[in-house]
Amino acid sequence: MAAGAHYDIVLAGIVRGALSELDGLPGEVLNRPVPLPEANSLFALATHLLGSTEFWALQMGTGRDVDRNRDAEFHASGSYADLAARAERLVAALHDVLPGLSSDDLDRPGHGERRPSMLPAGQPVTVRDCLLHAIEHSGLHLGQIQITRQLLVEGFAPRS
Repeated sequence: MAAGAHYDIVLAGIVRGALSELDGLPGEVLNRPVPLPEANSLFALATHLLGSTEFWALQMGTGRDVDRNRDAEFHASGSYADLAARAERLVAALHDVLPGLSSDDLDRPGHGERRPSMLPAGQPVTVRDCLLHAIEHSGLHLGQIQITRQLLVEGFAPRS
């Protein structure tokens, strides 16, 4: 198995994990504002997870053009079907490019000027760095989706 296949498996798993958290929720819950400062709806969180994964894995990692409006991701609304269709396109694109990447490919320079926050200034950004950042970032947002879902579905009442 080529080295890139491992990144493909993990990223696709995170994307599908986010979808499974949202599956079956009515649109009203998906798009409900969360009554906490600077919190996002489940739909906005999922949209950002997909957008950031597209950007870091596909554009920065493999050089594919991605049409992204990061600011709009946090105001997005829609249906589960919208998210599922976008997620499946993303997973298909990941499956198309990542499994064939060798260790040498992963150690090549990434595509673009952005750098993952985890890297110290001056260190070159590799494809591997971009993919690791995509995993780190999408995993963080999967956790936010899980917590937000609990708050919206089970409520904000403290447990006794």
